[in-house]
Amino acid sequence: MGCELCGRAVETTTHHLIPKNRKDSPTVQLCQPCHKQVHATFTNHELKQEYDTIEALREADRLQSFVEWISKTDKTDVQVDESDRVRRWRG
Repeated sequence: MGCELCGRAVETTTHHLIPKNRKDSPTVQLCQPCHKQVHATFTNHELKQEYDTIEALREADRLQSFVEWISKTDKTDVQVDESDRVRRWRG
């Protein structure tokens, strides 16, 4: 299969589309870089309220440049920087 966000045929991890509700949450398969970037870009509240489908994640303006870049690489481990908004939210 591969990553449902960037489309690369690499090992994936399960991303719960509704954070903190793993039991009932639908899931998608994301590569580790995309999974890290999603959680570094959005708070759990934003993920739950606005980005709870793979389509919404694909269309998210804040992920566009990352997904465009990662989809053209073979990198499986990247360093991502948490956004200031996510850092403040996590306290």
